Amino acid sequence: MGRIVLSGYYGFDNIGDEAVMYSIIKTLKEEIGDNTEITVLSNEPEKTASAYHVEAVNRWKYKQIIDAIKKSDVLISGGGSLLQDITGWKSVVYYLSIVVIAKLLRKKVVFYAQGIGPVNMKFNRFLIGWIANRVDYISVRDEHSKEELIKMGVKNKKIEVVADPVLTLKVSSKESPKESPKADQKRLGVYLRNWNVEDHFFDKIKEILNWFSQKGWEIVFIPMHDPEDVEISKKISHSLPGSIVYAGDRSPQSILEFTGTMDYVIGMRLHSLIMAAAAGVPHLGLSYDPKVKSFVETMKAGKVIDIHQLDEKEVINYLESAITNLDELKATVKSRRNQLLEQKNMAVEFIKDCIS
Repeated sequence: MGRIVLSGYYGFDNIGDEAVMYSIIKTLKEEIGDNTEITVLSNEPEKTASAYHVEAVNRWKYKQIIDAIKKSDVLISGGGSLLQDITGWKSVVYYLSIVVIAKLLRKKVVFYAQGIGPVNMKFNRFLIGWIANRVDYISVRDEHSKEELIKMGVKNKKIEVVADPVLTLKVSSKESPKESPKADQKRLGVYLRNWNVEDHFFDKIKEILNWFSQKGWEIVFIPMHDPEDVEISKKISHSLPGSIVYAGDRSPQSILEFTGTMDYVIGMRLHSLIMAAAAGVPHLGLSYDPKVKSFVETMKAGKVIDIHQLDEKEVINYLESAITNLDELKATVKSRRNQLLEQKNMAVEFIKDCIS
């Protein structure tokens, strides 16, 4: 029986990162076998173990981490944007420290569909490059991440570009956002987060959403992170009569199913856009980070707007065209998703070899 330790931003009630973990676990069990023992380093180990049917240890207790890695065959670091310092320098140091522990214990280490950056501190860039050169297998979720690792000094090592793990998830059923929706009413899914933006940014968002409302669309806010996304969603919803804030099951699969009931998505959170793509829903990305821009451009089926350059009139002009071609856009999203998933994830094959 193989033993795998999974390190990432898990157990923080962030649906995007939980979806990454869920999709990695699902893929590993499907490809390697249900008897594979997976231990997750989690902020809430008991909750993680119960929800995802895995072992879990406290990500802050290094003795537990060392014990788990000692028993393992391989450490998976990822996915998600682990190696970045835009939210603080400690993130890079923490995730690399887990990698160093695994290498000191002579374990195989895999970077799994990681998103690299932004990394601004010179020391952090040096540290990532130095340690990544000692990792056994590297896969990243976009070309930008690959280029960043090369700039950081990763050389003589293959860097595989793969689809984000969440893109592999499938919608299994259709749910309704309310008990008796109008059969012909279009639905807009809105995924917002707080960020360092001008005060009138959300006023511009409300103007765009009002435009949808005037066209008869139902507006549904879907918070991806509790409590911050819930607060901003409720605040804007209160000023939009008829809009609702999703308050149902917050498991990754449930949010994916719910996203699949939308006709269009406007999202700031990266994984709201990835879930939209997985569900075949056309989307517009509001980019606060290069990872959002990179994904939307990779999909080649939507538009991305820099949050610091948001022109509501320009966006509405684009949307006017987009919503009149929804069927064509849906077909493009589904086709592009299938193209991105055609390539076999060789990281999984490497992990299989480590276990066998």
